[in-house]
Amino acid sequence: MEQVAAMAAGGSEPLRFPCSSSQQRCWFIDALDPGSAALNVALRWEITGIIADDTVEHAFNTIVERHEVLRTRFLEIDGEPVQEVAPALRLKLSVVDLRHLPEEARDGEARKLAEREAQTPFDIHELPLIRVTLLRLADQRASLLLTVHQIVFDGWSIRVIANEFGEIAAAYDAKRAHPLPELPLQYGDYARWQREYLAVEAVKHERYWYEQLAHAPYLEVPGDFEKPARPSHHGIILAEMLQPETGARMEEAARLLGVTPFALGCAATIALIKRLTGRSDIILGTQIAGRDETELEPLIGVFINNLVLRVDTRHVRNFSELLARTNETVRDALMHQQMPFHRLVELLNPPRDPARTPLISVNFTMLKEVLQYREYGRFRLQGVPSLSAGSLYDLNFFVVKWRDGWRMAMEYNPDIFRADTARAFVSLWRSAFERAIAEPDFALDTLVPPERGGPVTAAPKPADVASATPSPATASIAVDAAIEAALAEIWQDLLQTGPLTPEADFFALGGHSLLAVRMLARVRERFGERIDPLVLFEAPTLRQMASRLGTRLVGNPEPPADERLIEPWNVVPIQPHGSETPIIAINNTLAYYNVARAIGTDRPFIGIQLFDPNAPRELEERPLADVARDYVRLIRAARPGGPYVLFGLCVAGAIAYEAGCQLEAEGEAVPLIILADTWRPGYLAELPPRRRAAFRRAYRWHMLKRHYTRLSAGETELADVLASYPKIRKTGMLKAAARLGLIEDRTGNQDDWSNRWFLPTLERARDAYRPGPFGGRVVLLRSDEMITDGLGDDMGWNTVLPLPPESHAVPGWHAEMFQGDGAQVIARHLRPRLRELSTPLRPSRQAAE
Repeated sequence: MEQVAAMAAGGSEPLRFPCSSSQQRCWFIDALDPGSAALNVALRWEITGIIADDTVEHAFNTIVERHEVLRTRFLEIDGEPVQEVAPALRLKLSVVDLRHLPEEARDGEARKLAEREAQTPFDIHELPLIRVTLLRLADQRASLLLTVHQIVFDGWSIRVIANEFGEIAAAYDAKRAHPLPELPLQYGDYARWQREYLAVEAVKHERYWYEQLAHAPYLEVPGDFEKPARPSHHGIILAEMLQPETGARMEEAARLLGVTPFALGCAATIALIKRLTGRSDIILGTQIAGRDETELEPLIGVFINNLVLRVDTRHVRNFSELLARTNETVRDALMHQQMPFHRLVELLNPPRDPARTPLISVNFTMLKEVLQYREYGRFRLQGVPSLSAGSLYDLNFFVVKWRDGWRMAMEYNPDIFRADTARAFVSLWRSAFERAIAEPDFALDTLVPPERGGPVTAAPKPADVASATPSPATASIAVDAAIEAALAEIWQDLLQTGPLTPEADFFALGGHSLLAVRMLARVRERFGERIDPLVLFEAPTLRQMASRLGTRLVGNPEPPADERLIEPWNVVPIQPHGSETPIIAINNTLAYYNVARAIGTDRPFIGIQLFDPNAPRELEERPLADVARDYVRLIRAARPGGPYVLFGLCVAGAIAYEAGCQLEAEGEAVPLIILADTWRPGYLAELPPRRRAAFRRAYRWHMLKRHYTRLSAGETELADVLASYPKIRKTGMLKAAARLGLIEDRTGNQDDWSNRWFLPTLERARDAYRPGPFGGRVVLLRSDEMITDGLGDDMGWNTVLPLPPESHAVPGWHAEMFQGDGAQVIARHLRPRLRELSTPLRPSRQAAE
């Protein structure tokens, strides 16, 4: 390592380095399955004590500044992967506050968010390859989700980044400099040195590995299902904690037997595989840290290398004999560990099969004290077992030492093994482990796999399935399964997720109103069936929606319209649970889902729609007061008596205000109206001409800049931008361009959630409307991107309201402020006002009668 070049300092140009051998392997796996989450390293840390959001963000940005590898992306130049280091990178911390949920529900919601975060893939060609999310669970308890792509991170790096985070955060809180020394070198320097080193050193080990593995059979445990044509990388982790005394005895047993705990665990795993496969030539993969030089210990990066262990178990009768052979194999492999795995594959040149990872299908690792329980300043940091982001192997066994003991875990691919099979594997593996500790001479043939329940539970033979006549129920299940698979493809593409479980929730995965409309449009294209958006509220999971779609396709029509009192799309249960006064939203029903979820399940959230979003038609010109009267009829149908809380966005805000005035005039209690980005109708028209013209110019310029920014970032498409301008829509240009294939067809997909097809009529009604006074409280929510240009935070409402409105800025543009952080901010501002509704109010006139 003495020959490593000094770290480059200063300069604004990116630095380029060759990829290390570990990075080359990661790059190759990613190239075979771009965007797979299987290479995500997904960590969960428990933080107790006091720590601020900006402290967390500052600490990680300092770490990114210290370690070049965390601001590295990967390019392909002349067919070779190259790492490119950006001169600077700022991470944005995502914060999700779960304190609004009932205490008993917070950990469950945090786990769902952690699963979604773990399975969200990276693009290794773009920055960043690290994400940080802070989940607030209580005033002095939080969960920190750290996800990093393995091409820049490994198990050893967990300790490094955890310690640096703690030290930097504590120092920042105490307003002092952090005590961490300057790094002796950077990962790119190591990669450059390694290339020169391996060019000479790896050749020395080729003979050993060729003799050890040439013509080795490919070993895999027989599965319950036929292997997918391509690796799916799905993964589920089953884990069990060993009793504290068992873990202590394991370390003592290894010492007495003259082996390492790793060799003992490796032998127990081989004993399991031998019994499951009946094979005597066992191939097992494992990983080594690859940090032989002390200068590498404080670095973040990927240094691990895959070793392939081949253990001959012929004529082995008891575990102690197997342990001796395993220990010898491990020792020899470590002596020849400088052979990079990708070079080993090139050397052996095994038959390539897209359904299988080269050389290894079963893996075993042992990690000790991945993250210590430590106190830093005013907070304590503790590691929590991670969730599966996806697996590279059919079966991956790992044993980890935590603060409270040793944890055995097995990650399996559910596309290959059933859950009950996997649980049986874990049970048998644990039995092998415990017997190896208690009686190292136990006979291997006494290790018996469990009995996949008797003939009540035996899997049918293929011949039985082929000859059987499917019942109607079986046919229905088959239809649903096919629809579910096709629907999953649509969701994965739109939501940019990894593989989805049947319980995957569209909105929990980051779906929002615009994506919902696009998704429903694709469903219509794929299945020829138009699905009402409200189906997403009634059936938000993949399986529920597939079942609904299957029911429609096999011909189970809804009741005729004349049998309904109101149409199902008139009243949408956005969040149906709870006994508190409901919030009633006017139009834009899909946009409110995340806000309703953030407010909590103790308060129903109802959407009211006067017009069917799936049946566009021209509207007659009517005064806004008349339109609001029709909404009042639907509001009373949804909730016969007050009190009423109304919510509206933009034009719908004006309708909500007038509906509240009408309900109040009828003697009902309307304690609260929430208006989002709603100017008082007539306010802008009352401005002096020059001021009004200046505002409109500023607004148009702001919109142009916004459209350009979103187009550049790939957050929207040209067709959506063009469709947002009424004049362009009227020309027919969009339809012509779609017919020529220049843009995506938007004729049936122009933001149905915002009812764009009737918006101009309502806008004209709003512009002519002049609101009267309202006796309740008004809360204004303003997009922090809204151009107010000195017009006041009250948006003109002060002149008609007896009580000044309460005004809050919310992150995000217009309806987008109902998503992500904006939903949490809105919920935080509304909860105090909603709690006031629990105070007894004067009864409504209807209730009094």
